[in-house]
Amino acid sequence: MIQCLQCGRSFDQKAMDQCVASISGIIMGDEYIESYYFCNQCQVYTMEIYHDRFLGDDEVSVRGPISKPEGDAKVELIRKCSEPWNKKCRCNVHQSYFDGGLD
Repeated sequence: MIQCLQCGRSFDQKAMDQCVASISGIIMGDEYIESYYFCNQCQVYTMEIYHDRFLGDDEVSVRGPISKPEGDAKVELIRKCSEPWNKKCRCNVHQSYFDGGLD
């Protein structure tokens, strides 16, 4: 279960604390899925990063707290793609989000 990195509160899907945006891309053969969670209490984002390695063990990490303006900008960018879940998408949104580093 993901927790807010500022207050430590667990994000509960039953309480409508679900992921607000997620995007997937492939960099050097590895898949990255970055998912944003927004804490209504703290007004900050926590990002979960799932790294599916082509060779080696998968890894899950979290980053944050991410300020509301920075997180809002990332979420807005992700929402501009019609297929953010598509790791093979090479649209302008994916290229911009992953800084042009996609395979």
